[in-house]
Amino acid sequence: MKKLIYGHIVDIQIYKDLLFKAGIECLIKNEFEEASRAGFGSGLPGNADLYVDESNFEKASAIISSFKETIK
Repeated sequence: MKKLIYGHIVDIQIYKDLLFKAGIECLIKNEFEEASRAGFGSGLPGNADLYVDESNFEKASAIISSFKETIK
């Protein structure tokens, strides 16, 4: 897995849904939430990383870029 993007969890969830519709599996990693559950404080609340398989990285990146252009 390769990190595609970092951002607010709401945006990351939107990107995940877009990629899912395109047939690309991905993983959301929220370090703050994980650390909080373990009793530590790390990361920023409300932010997360979105990971995709390296073989889908270019396609996923293009989908996210295209989506960002439509909301400007």
